[in-house]
Amino acid sequence: MRQKPFLPQLFLALFLLFTLSGCIEYREEIWLEKDGSGSLLFEIGLPEYASISDEDLSELSIVELCDSVEGITVTGSATYQVDKITWIQVFADFEHILLLNQVEDSWFGEIRLEEEDGAVRYSRLITMSDTLDNNREGFGNMLKHALLGQYNWSYTLHLPDKILDCNTPLMFRDTLNNNLRWEYTLASLINEQKSMTVSFRRESGFKSFLRSIFKR
Repeated sequence: MRQKPFLPQLFLALFLLFTLSGCIEYREEIWLEKDGSGSLLFEIGLPEYASISDEDLSELSIVELCDSVEGITVTGSATYQVDKITWIQVFADFEHILLLNQVEDSWFGEIRLEEEDGAVRYSRLITMSDTLDNNREGFGNMLKHALLGQYNWSYTLHLPDKILDCNTPLMFRDTLNNNLRWEYTLASLINEQKSMTVSFRRESGFKSFLRSIFKR
């Protein structure tokens, strides 16, 4: 029996990629305190045609992933729908931001904090290549990985003190409130590592107290 050509499946894959690419989102927000502790919120939006199993990605699987690290506490989670998009939302507190490096599957990439003279250097490397098993066979898995690669990535960082320098575009900087945002497509993250860096001021408690007095 003659085998069916692969080309129609390829057309189907391309069709789904172009029609769904604007519907899938990933949003993450971190509030960092001076002592390195903080909290985070991240949300994943999945269209109804994504066909991702609960074993791969679900509210429960993500909560278990975060709760498995001592020092990270999930404080809330939810799954809800908006305009046929299923959103998975997770809130968590961490005793130190470097604990996020211990979450399995390199979920949060690699985060570093380095102290400089009166400042702290924050850097983060992210890629999706570690979290996706590229050795799985079959058109279904290939399509699933391709769809995952079309997620929009939005990452917001709230800092405890003045921003000194960073590598995010000017339009994503809120220096008045010490907030930054980086945006990527997850398609670009599958095979390409991204770097997010920022230096922010770190003053002693006494200097911070004096500054607050003179501002009055």
